[in-house]
Amino acid sequence: MNSSQRPDVPETVDYTGVLRRRWWIVLALALIGLVGAVGYLSVAAKAYTATAEVFVAPTGGETGSQVQGSRTSGAVDLDTEAQNVTSGAVATIAGKAMKSPLTAYQLSKEVSVTVPANSQDLLIACTTPTAASAAVCANDFAAAYLQNRSTTAAASLASQLKTLQGKVTALQKSVTTLNTEISAQSANSPTRLSDEAVVANDKTLINSYIGQITTLTGEATNTAGGHVITTATPPGKPSSPDKTLVLPSGLIAGLLIGLIAAFIWDRRDKRLHSAQDVERLLDIPVMLSLSRKSFGRQVSLASPRSRTGKAFTELAHTVAASLGEGSHILLVAGATPGPEASVIAANLAATLARTHSEAVLVCADLHDSVAPELFGLADSRGLAEVVAGRATVGEVARGPAGVPGLWVIPPGADTSLAEYHLQHDTAKALTSQLRRDARFVIIEAQATDDGADTFALAEFADAALLTVETNRTSRTEASTCIRRLHRMRTPILGAAVLPPLGPRFSIRPSQPGQPRLGAGQAENRDGAVAGRAHGELSGTPNGTASGPDRPARSREGHGDPADRVPGR
Repeated sequence: MNSSQRPDVPETVDYTGVLRRRWWIVLALALIGLVGAVGYLSVAAKAYTATAEVFVAPTGGETGSQVQGSRTSGAVDLDTEAQNVTSGAVATIAGKAMKSPLTAYQLSKEVSVTVPANSQDLLIACTTPTAASAAVCANDFAAAYLQNRSTTAAASLASQLKTLQGKVTALQKSVTTLNTEISAQSANSPTRLSDEAVVANDKTLINSYIGQITTLTGEATNTAGGHVITTATPPGKPSSPDKTLVLPSGLIAGLLIGLIAAFIWDRRDKRLHSAQDVERLLDIPVMLSLSRKSFGRQVSLASPRSRTGKAFTELAHTVAASLGEGSHILLVAGATPGPEASVIAANLAATLARTHSEAVLVCADLHDSVAPELFGLADSRGLAEVVAGRATVGEVARGPAGVPGLWVIPPGADTSLAEYHLQHDTAKALTSQLRRDARFVIIEAQATDDGADTFALAEFADAALLTVETNRTSRTEASTCIRRLHRMRTPILGAAVLPPLGPRFSIRPSQPGQPRLGAGQAENRDGAVAGRAHGELSGTPNGTASGPDRPARSREGHGDPADRVPGR
């Protein structure tokens, strides 16, 4: 099994997982963005827009002409006229009408002009801080534009008339001079013929210019250039800030920021959140994956008919098939401190005893084990006293009333004994005896620093099952546990993934009843446990202890006189 983590490359499941886990961040920031938009609408300066509509008609000089290359149709290029509305000349006229202290440039920035399609109209819109001033501004700019257009048209026609009249006057003087010269010349003079031709041409030009003057004089009466179709009125609501734009923008901005914050938060979170994370990041198979509803605040052994019980049944068959024939020791290693490994070990041991053969559960998690409570066993001597030589396996092993075929070795009355007396030879002798006593030996232990003493039992295990708590176990903790197991040369079957029990939970014991006593656990009248097998760990120099030999046991095998742990 590869102990190294796979490259942490985001996949599609990561993005959907982030949304499932961090949806509250996205929702909170989206609401903040929406609230911020509402706050902006309440404090932002209001602006009002009023619009006047002007019909643009050709002036005298534009009548009958067609502008070539213009986007708009007709005799007037409305794009050019739209630019003229915001020109300095028009803004100056409008400013005087409004008596505004703003410059022509500042006033022109308040005005915008649009040209409706297929029309000869200009929509002159003016935006100011108040509704009334917006209407006044739009109307004054419309009037100033028409005034400027009319003045410009009249000046253009007057200039053309003046030019034509000057040409007519010059030609008339030339004709008069030539006629005088012709009268002084002989009838057959070549010069006379030439001058007469010039006079005839000049008269033709004079007639043409007089015709143009007549036309321009008539057109000079048409210099209005258009009229106002719709007068601007004060608007009923501000044009900016626009609620339909600001509110969605605030919401979208909040969503985007929320998504970014959620992904950053999740990338900094190194915890394992699902069974898929365990398989993908730790490269180990998941043999058991329990949902959040598997255990509530009251933890108990899973019923065989429940969904959780069926999951443990499948795990038991998988473990048995993976380990093969013979007697085996399986270490259930907790990657994080807590009772979760104990819960998994207790349920697995009970299931193995029910579906296969006798099993022994060793509660080597001295501080967080809840297995004795799950099985309804009272506090008593256990593993700590065995390794210290103060009791035998047969004396401390207890059989839960509701789980035939299972024997439980509790942590012990004084767990500090195990921390000082658990040596390599002691662990080897103990596991060897247990292997002979039952087909399956389940050892629950912590792979953390606090469980370093009893974790030494992993060296004598045939395989290990890693327990991972979703949303609590980090990748670093799980990887550290895997490395420790590999240093112990303990193969890893897979992982059991379960939700964290949380800080507040209670234990509901299994079926009530008198627990089965281990061999040699006869009680005296004072309730004290008496009896100890010769040759077991006792702390005496020769490995013996006072008391009779352990009586023989039936199918559990703990009372077999040959299965004794030698003293140190």
